[in-house]
Amino acid sequence: MAFNKNDFKPEWIAKSIDENAVKFADEFGAHLCDLQQDRPGREAMTTSQIRNFFGEVRRIQAKVQVDGFDNNKTPFLLLRPKLAYAQARVIAKVGRSRITVFREIIDDAHSEVKDKDHFQNFVDFLEATLAYHKFYGGRD
Repeated sequence: MAFNKNDFKPEWIAKSIDENAVKFADEFGAHLCDLQQDRPGREAMTTSQIRNFFGEVRRIQAKVQVDGFDNNKTPFLLLRPKLAYAQARVIAKVGRSRITVFREIIDDAHSEVKDKDHFQNFVDFLEATLAYHKFYGGRD
């Protein structure tokens, strides 16, 4: 599996998730594991790190379902600085981590979200990435 972060297509968020988006999420999830002979390597992003971010996205999603996307833009916009903070903490602790590429891709996806439908595609893409990360043995 050859992961290339430049294969990310913004239209997956702005238009719709397709088979190529799922394939990318598969490769992305595996890449975040930093597989070394079927085991997560030193640069692997932990399941907890992804789930912490995903948990915040799910909290926003619950609010969006009740109040709409426009009434929840502020918490959504604050996802980016929260992820930057999480990246800084990880890098300060362990040096190198795949959280850096996670942040790059998520920032690209985040910038495409303009309405509720885009937000749902963002959630779906993130959920697929998390599922594949766990599938490939993402460490806790």
